[in-house]
Amino acid sequence: MVGKLDTKTDHRNALRREVPFIGLKPFSHNIVGILLQSAASKWGNPYANKLIDDFQLESLGWQKVI
Repeated sequence: MVGKLDTKTDHRNALRREVPFIGLKPFSHNIVGILLQSAASKWGNPYANKLIDDFQLESLGWQKVI
């Protein structure tokens, strides 16, 4: 995950690369959390919640924010 994450597509691609490694690679869960925080900061909680849905992250422990 090198480089800037300026667009929604950049965030989605970074999540797509990292999610399969949650629980397998050290710090993957931290990276996913940071990506979600960054997305919420740039585009709001509804978009971060959509990412949680799209990547089925609730089943991995993440919760949506209202």
